[in-house]
Amino acid sequence: MGVEWAESADRHSIAHQDAIYAITHAEGSEEQDDGVTAFVGHPHGKTDRYLEVLVRFTGTRGIRVFHVMDLSDNYRHLLNEGTEDE
Repeated sequence: MGVEWAESADRHSIAHQDAIYAITHAEGSEEQDDGVTAFVGHPHGKTDRYLEVLVRFTGTRGIRVFHVMDLSDNYRHLLNEGTEDE
């Protein structure tokens, strides 16, 4: 998979490898109407901290990462999907 990094992805000074880990180990994700996918996951396996990572898929095997930051209320709902009592 090819990964491109927009300048905006570095705005919050989060390491690229932490963003990749959050994507590949996401606990929640959401495809949006504008072709963007939001991922919520830990930056590594030994933390309770979550990141939100927004990407746009480019071609068949590539992504462009343009937003990475600590989890905000905008995407917190992705952690709660599927946890409601039936």
